Amino acid sequence: MKRAAHLFAFLILFCTVSAQHVEPWSTTRELRMKEASRLHDKLFAMYKEVPELSPAEQKWLDGELNSGGGKVTERYIRATDSQEYAISTAKSGLAVLVIPLNNLSSLKMACKDEVLMWTEVASRLPDATLWQSVDSLVQRKVISKRSAEDFGHSFLAANATLRSQAILDGVVIPYLKGELSCQ
Repeated sequence: MKRAAHLFAFLILFCTVSAQHVEPWSTTRELRMKEASRLHDKLFAMYKEVPELSPAEQKWLDGELNSGGGKVTERYIRATDSQEYAISTAKSGLAVLVIPLNNLSSLKMACKDEVLMWTEVASRLPDATLWQSVDSLVQRKVISKRSAEDFGHSFLAANATLRSQAILDGVVIPYLKGELSCQ
């Protein structure tokens, strides 16, 4: 048993040492564009699965959410538990991520503009309400489990927070320090 444990540890060390060096995604503009494209595709897959609310559904939802005149009421709480609320929240929350990621993956822009868009993505990714809504829609089979898993289900919110931190650490902070390659 002890010998097997040593062999296993040796194999892990060997694989780690012999692995090829992979350049971090944030090192060059080209790699950042690829990462933006990859994130866009994962989030857009979920976005496409979320239907638009009908005008009647949107009117009902707005009425329920506004029924208490700014106070949290039983009607408000029921509305925030509804499929319509989850659809509305997921659709809008994913849209504000997909749009800048599409631009980051396809447009050459000034370094400052690129960093601004990455900052927008990083600030919007950890939206707990968005990920609760996506989780709700996965449970209701509106969003496929597969597209959620592709992004990081069953830890969507934690995964989004980690990605946000990676953007801050890999793009925003190096830019502010003057260390980001914008070529």
